[in-house]
Amino acid sequence: MDQRSTLDDKVEEARSYLARAAPFRAKTAVVLGSGLGPVRDAFETIRAFPYKEIPHFPVSTVQGHRGELVFARWGKRKVAILDGRVHRYEGYSWSQVTFPTRVLAAIGVTTVIVTNASGAVSNRFRPGDIMLIDDHIDLIWKGVAEVRRGPEALHRPYYSRRMLEAACDLAIAKGIPARKGVLLGTTGPTYETRHDVEFARKMGADAVTMSTVPEVTVCHELGISVLGMSLVTNVAASHAGGHATVVSFAARASRNLKEMILGVLERLAPAG
Repeated sequence: MDQRSTLDDKVEEARSYLARAAPFRAKTAVVLGSGLGPVRDAFETIRAFPYKEIPHFPVSTVQGHRGELVFARWGKRKVAILDGRVHRYEGYSWSQVTFPTRVLAAIGVTTVIVTNASGAVSNRFRPGDIMLIDDHIDLIWKGVAEVRRGPEALHRPYYSRRMLEAACDLAIAKGIPARKGVLLGTTGPTYETRHDVEFARKMGADAVTMSTVPEVTVCHELGISVLGMSLVTNVAASHAGGHATVVSFAARASRNLKEMILGVLERLAPAG
């Protein structure tokens, strides 16, 4: 049995488990990054599955990632929420890092709102701002052989233009500090040096993170529409408090991100 068959079999085991145990099917999913768990409070949790209970699911080991797949409601809208993610620097393979995304697709998810905490490298952003991801620079994905892209994927954007424009309109309407920008994905776990930041600026990045790009790459492979939002929690290369400070700030500043997610769901996600 080749590696791809093994991966597909594992995804099917997780899908089968959730098909039996989940309270409903959701077409929309939200992925919560470091310290962004409070966003979940806006939803009514119907059932939560710790990652360790789902066959082959990787378990979050980093502060600020609760590690649960949540089936929840907001009004009449049904969503699946990944409350926390895993990263390559935790010792997981690329297949494991992106496994939850493949399971979401397998259970019927067609739209993903992906979030992260990020460090600003552009002076257009400051802590507390939301960067609506217009595109990304990929210095994190090393698992290209694990991605199957058909010719149609070459002409499909990584981030949904429709969802991006809806988010921009929403930010203006609500007076939320949010604007488009380019995300740089790195492997971590170390934060950026001053020269890393200068390099990122020269490449055209506005903010940097240690996640998101692998998940979005797999969404692109699978034809899932993506809206990406980065909560800027610090200025890159200025992070004296380390990860704990990032998580703490993200938790306090997540209110606007919550408003953005709910507003986008109201505009775009089907009810019922």
